[in-house]
Amino acid sequence: MINQSLLRQSRYQPKSRAISVPAPVGGWNTRDALADMPEDDAVNLDNWFPTVGKCEVRPGYAEHATGIGSGDVESLFEFHAEGNQKLIACGNGNIYDATSLGAASSLGSGFTEDKWQGVNFSGYIHLVNGADTGQLYDGTTLADMTWTGSGFTLANMDGIQSHKHRLYLWDTSTQDFWYGGVDGITGTMTKFPLSRVTQLGGNLIAMVSWSLDNGAGIDDLAAFVMSSGQIVVYSGADPGDAADWSLVGVFNIGEPMNKRGFVSTAGDAVITTTSDYVSMSEVLRDGQIGTASKLSGAVMDASANKSLDGWQSVLWKRGHMIVFNVPNSDATYDQHVINTITGAATRFKDIPARCWSVFDTDLYFGSGDGNVYKITGADDGGTDIQANAEQAWNDFNTPQTKRLCAHRPILETQGDISYEIGTGFDFRRALTPAATATVGSGSEWDAAEWDVAPWSAENQVDVNWRIAAGVGQNLSTRLRVSAQQAIAWLRTDYRIEVGTNL
Repeated sequence: MINQSLLRQSRYQPKSRAISVPAPVGGWNTRDALADMPEDDAVNLDNWFPTVGKCEVRPGYAEHATGIGSGDVESLFEFHAEGNQKLIACGNGNIYDATSLGAASSLGSGFTEDKWQGVNFSGYIHLVNGADTGQLYDGTTLADMTWTGSGFTLANMDGIQSHKHRLYLWDTSTQDFWYGGVDGITGTMTKFPLSRVTQLGGNLIAMVSWSLDNGAGIDDLAAFVMSSGQIVVYSGADPGDAADWSLVGVFNIGEPMNKRGFVSTAGDAVITTTSDYVSMSEVLRDGQIGTASKLSGAVMDASANKSLDGWQSVLWKRGHMIVFNVPNSDATYDQHVINTITGAATRFKDIPARCWSVFDTDLYFGSGDGNVYKITGADDGGTDIQANAEQAWNDFNTPQTKRLCAHRPILETQGDISYEIGTGFDFRRALTPAATATVGSGSEWDAAEWDVAPWSAENQVDVNWRIAAGVGQNLSTRLRVSAQQAIAWLRTDYRIEVGTNL
């Protein structure tokens, strides 16, 4: 005879079901409330690079050029003209050729400032630093600039840009810029005062030659970024000819962070301000700053260190990255990184970069130990890369309470690794594991709050479930890996029971 009580009980017994969420390919979100983030975003994302369909552990770095003194490498540049490419590094009062692997060679010495600004123009790289005579380098020889002008002091110039066949120079402690003749690398500079068009005042921090069509052409605009947070935009090619130089407008943005805090991309320019990374195309299109980016919260936090050295932006086309270098108060550096294909953001840590440059399509940085490093490989000079993530909180489209039974990250790897995973409930994040995992033969089920699950695979994906426990309406998973190999995170799976009487 059937026990009706047991039958009724089994009828309402919660059943576990599998639910999958993507890896945080939407990137690091520091803007939205925890309860409002898309499920493919991340509350924290360190050393993971979100790309199409997966997150990958960031690339590592290896020593490239040495002997640039024993202190800070403050500036890096690529010289590129007529097939001749050189990597230029500045430090220890010297300018070095750091092109080849090994010891760098000095091109010039006796400089008082190592924070140079540079631009490639007319077969030379032109360098200024606001303290020394500007320098010209043709791929072989370093020589003094010889610009002159009424009231013009070359050694005071610490900003430089080219626009429509002219060089522009400025002193960031003034409101003026100076411009040279067509295709000129020497001659007489002419002053153009910006004070007559800026309502908020401020000094000239940076100039961006901004293209409307992804390339250099007649529609390019000259944008002058003031310390007050205004951008003065002109069209034309000759500031001395009213018929060929007209004011497009004056636009308001946040206070610019640093004179190195801007980068030109395909059809746009991005400026680092104290409130966000600001798109020039958005400002000119809308007449104001539009929607805050997902990195706005992180930028505002980092702006407390506005006065520190190390701020810089660089576009790495081959790596599909815009890298924003961010100095910390403890003398370390982070990098806010945006994927140029998907727009997703992340944070790189443990890269000791004071300055950056692309050279021959590869990415390099100068460090505080007198060396230049190349971004390459899957380890940091022989040290494991530690990648951490905390996925967006997720209620799986139902307000009902859930009991977690098991979880698993779907990871793709080519060798032995260990990972640590934990799930938090209702905005109480999972606890950080007390110890680093060691590689060994992993167990499919583990009752610990954090699961340490190593495996060995060759171009395969781990699919073992890991036992877990907890009850709540919203779930968020934390994942940490530490390895010296390529790792891709595809998605996270859960087995949960959903019901009101759990």
